[in-house]
Amino acid sequence: MFFTFIIAQVFLAMLCHLKFGVFLFFAFFVVLMSVFIYYFLPETKGIPIEEMGQVWKTHWFWSRFVADEDCPEGGGGYEMTKAGQGPKNV
Repeated sequence: MFFTFIIAQVFLAMLCHLKFGVFLFFAFFVVLMSVFIYYFLPETKGIPIEEMGQVWKTHWFWSRFVADEDCPEGGGGYEMTKAGQGPKNV
């Protein structure tokens, strides 16, 4: 919310000085964020949460930050339990 406040305060001054360039300024950041999303965040549609560790481990960039012991095969041997009981090791 802090950065939204800053952008709201600076927008009119930028509009007065940059004219239509302010929209190019924001368009540049939209393109930059889209490129980041395309290359650095893997598709997770239809992948169960238990297999997300494997997704990060096989990604070309994020695999260097995920160790093999961080995401063991088969979900790590944990089973879901009722609320308040914590994970059950199987």
